[in-house]
Amino acid sequence: MIQVYEYDKNFILTVPIAIEPGEDKNYTIPENCTTVQPPPFFKPMFQPEEQKWTEAASQEEIDAIYRQAEQETEPLPIDLLKMQNAKLSLQVAAAEKENAQRRQREADTALLIAQLQKQVSDLKEGK
Repeated sequence: MIQVYEYDKNFILTVPIAIEPGEDKNYTIPENCTTVQPPPFFKPMFQPEEQKWTEAASQEEIDAIYRQAEQETEPLPIDLLKMQNAKLSLQVAAAEKENAQRRQREADTALLIAQLQKQVSDLKEGK
């Protein structure tokens, strides 16, 4: 079996095709196919007289393909986990700050109560 590359009437690559040998063990390659493998072009175009492939896509088409690919890509699971971790870290930091403020208020209140109790005690003793 060999692989050939089919192209349309404009010589643009359509599909790769696997060809099996015939009964005589020879391969019959269709007219609109070549055994020349195309390079990784965006829009490969075959040049039959030169037996080579060229890029048929314009720079604008290539840029549009890149833009579309960027818009369609989904974040990797690791990137999602990094974002979740960052959000959770911010929530923990906010909770720790609130707890520290609450502890400070409790300490201030305890100090105020202790001062008031001392003043009451001093008044009772006549100081």
